[in-house]
Amino acid sequence: MTTHNTLGIRVIELPACKMAVAAGAALPEFDRWWSELDKTRADKFYPRDFMYHDAQMNQLVWLYALPPAYEEPCPYPLLDFPGGFYAVAVSIDQKDADGERVYQGIKEWIEASGNFVVDESQDRPSLFHVITSDRTYAKLTYRQLDIYVPIR
Repeated sequence: MTTHNTLGIRVIELPACKMAVAAGAALPEFDRWWSELDKTRADKFYPRDFMYHDAQMNQLVWLYALPPAYEEPCPYPLLDFPGGFYAVAVSIDQKDADGERVYQGIKEWIEASGNFVVDESQDRPSLFHVITSDRTYAKLTYRQLDIYVPIR
């Protein structure tokens, strides 16, 4: 079935990988750590950092996909990220109403697609990633956020 894609939804596949995990008060330190590590990578897997809201802990969780050749001891807990397909669309960062509109629109698109079903679980939560650089933010005056809804 073909559906009209008014949200600009794209379907991507993220690879299975090891991810470093931080939550709560550790987020600022985690941001500094992964930002430095990210400067050293040579691959084209972009992005490597994702966030989600953990309902059980009621806090944000930040993930960073480690490079395949990463050999240093990781200062953060590791997660075996299962990867898989995601339906993705852009929203305005820090505008909860817009994020909810886009999230619901993605879910409606998935349902209407006839090809995919939502595959959210504790192991595969919906993710988000800020896609706006500081230079772009200076022009837009807001940041854009990709919302990733897991599908199968």
